Amino acid sequence: MEHGDYSPKEQLQLAVCQRLISEKSYLSQEEIRRDLQHHGFESISQSTVSRLLKLLGVIKIRNAKGQKIYSLDPQLRPVPDAARSVCEMVVCVEHNSEFILIHTVAGYGRAVARILDYHQLPEILGVVAGSSIVWVAPRVVKQAAQVHKKINYLLKTH
Repeated sequence: MEHGDYSPKEQLQLAVCQRLISEKSYLSQEEIRRDLQHHGFESISQSTVSRLLKLLGVIKIRNAKGQKIYSLDPQLRPVPDAARSVCEMVVCVEHNSEFILIHTVAGYGRAVARILDYHQLPEILGVVAGSSIVWVAPRVVKQAAQVHKKINYLLKTH
Protein backbone atom coordinates (compact mmCIF):
# COMPACT_ATOMS: atom_id res chain seq x y z
CA MET A 1 0.00 0.00 0.00
CA GLU A 2 1.32 3.42 -0.94
CA HIS A 3 0.84 6.17 1.66
CA GLY A 4 1.96 8.91 -0.77
CA ASP A 5 -1.64 9.75 -1.74
CA TYR A 6 -2.57 10.78 1.82
CA SER A 7 -2.03 14.01 3.78
CA PRO A 8 0.87 14.04 6.29
CA LYS A 9 -1.71 13.75 9.13
CA GLU A 10 -3.34 10.70 7.49
CA GLN A 11 0.07 9.13 6.82
CA LEU A 12 0.96 9.56 10.50
CA GLN A 13 -2.41 8.13 11.60
CA LEU A 14 -1.88 5.13 9.31
CA ALA A 15 1.68 4.56 10.57
CA VAL A 16 0.72 4.84 14.26
CA CYS A 17 -2.37 2.67 13.80
CA GLN A 18 -0.30 0.04 11.96
CA ARG A 19 2.32 0.07 14.75
CA LEU A 20 -0.29 -0.23 17.53
CA ILE A 21 -2.01 -3.20 15.85
CA SER A 22 1.32 -4.96 15.22
CA GLU A 23 2.35 -4.51 18.89
CA LYS A 24 -0.86 -5.13 20.82
CA SER A 25 -4.00 -7.30 20.73
CA TYR A 26 -7.19 -5.29 20.25
CA LEU A 27 -10.67 -6.76 20.66
CA SER A 28 -12.53 -3.60 19.57
CA GLN A 29 -12.14 -0.50 17.40
CA GLU A 30 -12.89 1.57 20.51
CA GLU A 31 -9.69 0.24 22.18
CA ILE A 32 -7.72 1.23 19.06
CA ARG A 33 -9.39 4.67 19.05
CA ARG A 34 -8.45 5.23 22.72
CA ASP A 35 -4.80 4.33 22.06
CA LEU A 36 -4.72 6.63 19.00
CA GLN A 37 -6.08 9.40 21.25
CA HIS A 38 -3.22 8.73 23.69
CA HIS A 39 -0.81 9.07 20.74
CA GLY A 40 -1.92 12.63 19.98
CA PHE A 41 -5.03 12.16 17.84
CA GLU A 42 -7.41 13.46 20.55
CA SER A 43 -10.36 14.15 18.23
CA ILE A 44 -10.13 10.96 16.14
CA SER A 45 -13.58 9.52 15.37
CA GLN A 46 -14.68 5.91 15.30
CA SER A 47 -15.40 6.24 11.56
CA THR A 48 -11.80 7.43 10.95
CA VAL A 49 -10.48 4.41 12.89
CA SER A 50 -12.70 2.16 10.76
CA ARG A 51 -11.31 3.80 7.57
CA LEU A 52 -7.69 3.41 8.78
CA LEU A 53 -8.29 -0.30 9.46
CA LYS A 54 -9.75 -0.71 5.96
CA LEU A 55 -6.80 1.15 4.35
CA LEU A 56 -4.30 -0.98 6.30
CA GLY A 57 -6.09 -4.18 5.28
CA VAL A 58 -6.63 -5.16 8.92
CA ILE A 59 -8.42 -8.48 9.47
CA LYS A 60 -9.83 -10.23 12.55
CA ILE A 61 -8.12 -13.44 13.64
CA ARG A 62 -8.53 -15.76 16.63
CA ASN A 63 -5.75 -15.49 19.21
CA ALA A 64 -4.51 -18.34 21.43
CA LYS A 65 -7.40 -17.69 23.88
CA GLY A 66 -9.96 -17.95 21.07
CA GLN A 67 -10.74 -14.22 21.13
CA LYS A 68 -11.15 -12.38 17.82
CA ILE A 69 -8.49 -9.68 17.60
CA TYR A 70 -7.46 -7.17 14.94
CA SER A 71 -4.37 -8.12 12.94
CA LEU A 72 -2.43 -6.86 9.94
CA ASP A 73 -3.12 -9.20 7.02
CA PRO A 74 0.23 -10.94 6.31
CA GLN A 75 -0.77 -11.16 2.62
CA LEU A 76 -0.94 -7.36 2.44
CA ARG A 77 2.37 -6.55 4.12
CA PRO A 78 4.00 -3.81 2.06
CA VAL A 79 6.86 -5.04 -0.07
CA PRO A 80 10.03 -3.29 1.14
CA ASP A 81 10.90 -0.63 -1.40
CA ALA A 82 14.60 0.13 -1.83
CA ALA A 83 13.79 3.56 -3.26
CA ARG A 84 12.13 4.64 -0.02
CA SER A 85 14.13 7.19 1.95
CA VAL A 86 15.26 6.19 5.42
CA CYS A 87 13.12 8.83 7.13
CA GLU A 88 10.05 7.35 5.37
CA MET A 89 10.91 3.93 6.86
CA VAL A 90 11.06 5.22 10.45
CA VAL A 91 7.85 5.85 12.41
CA CYS A 92 9.61 7.08 15.58
CA VAL A 93 12.75 6.74 17.69
CA GLU A 94 12.43 6.62 21.47
CA HIS A 95 14.66 5.83 24.41
CA ASN A 96 14.64 5.22 28.12
CA SER A 97 17.59 5.28 30.50
CA GLU A 98 19.02 2.05 29.06
CA PHE A 99 18.29 1.57 25.36
CA ILE A 100 16.83 3.00 22.16
CA LEU A 101 13.87 1.64 20.18
CA ILE A 102 13.32 2.53 16.54
CA HIS A 103 9.76 1.83 15.33
CA THR A 104 9.63 1.33 11.56
CA VAL A 105 6.99 0.80 8.91
CA ALA A 106 6.29 -2.97 8.79
CA GLY A 107 9.01 -4.79 6.88
CA TYR A 108 11.72 -2.12 7.28
CA GLY A 109 13.24 -3.03 10.68
CA ARG A 110 16.12 -5.04 9.26
CA ALA A 111 16.89 -2.40 6.62
CA VAL A 112 17.17 0.32 9.28
CA ALA A 113 19.33 -1.99 11.43
CA ARG A 114 21.64 -2.59 8.45
CA ILE A 115 22.02 1.16 8.01
CA LEU A 116 23.08 1.48 11.67
CA ASP A 117 25.48 -1.47 11.31
CA TYR A 118 26.95 0.07 8.16
CA HIS A 119 27.80 3.30 10.02
CA GLN A 120 29.53 1.33 12.83
CA LEU A 121 28.87 3.96 15.50
CA PRO A 122 31.34 3.27 18.33
CA GLU A 123 28.64 4.33 20.85
CA ILE A 124 26.48 1.33 19.86
CA LEU A 125 27.14 -2.03 21.50
CA GLY A 126 24.59 -3.95 19.47
CA VAL A 127 21.47 -3.83 17.31
CA VAL A 128 18.62 -6.39 17.15
CA ALA A 129 15.96 -6.06 14.45
CA GLY A 130 12.48 -7.40 13.92
CA SER A 131 10.08 -6.65 11.09
CA SER A 132 8.94 -3.30 12.48
CA ILE A 133 11.22 -2.56 15.42
CA VAL A 134 14.94 -2.09 16.01
CA TRP A 135 16.37 -2.42 19.52
CA VAL A 136 19.66 -0.58 20.06
CA ALA A 137 21.95 -1.14 23.05
CA PRO A 138 24.30 1.76 23.75
CA ARG A 139 27.87 0.81 24.68
CA VAL A 140 27.58 3.00 27.79
CA VAL A 141 24.08 2.93 29.33
CA LYS A 142 24.48 6.45 30.78
CA GLN A 143 24.81 7.73 27.19
CA ALA A 144 21.46 6.38 25.92
CA ALA A 145 20.11 9.93 25.39
CA GLN A 146 23.19 11.01 23.37
CA VAL A 147 23.06 7.81 21.27
CA HIS A 148 19.33 8.47 20.69
CA LYS A 149 20.20 11.97 19.41
CA LYS A 150 22.94 10.62 17.15
CA ILE A 151 20.59 7.97 15.68
CA ASN A 152 17.91 10.61 15.06
CA TYR A 153 20.49 12.74 13.26
CA LEU A 154 21.80 9.79 11.24
CA LEU A 155 18.29 8.70 10.19
CA LYS A 156 17.27 12.35 9.60
CA THR A 157 14.08 11.91 11.66
CA HIS A 158 14.49 15.14 13.66
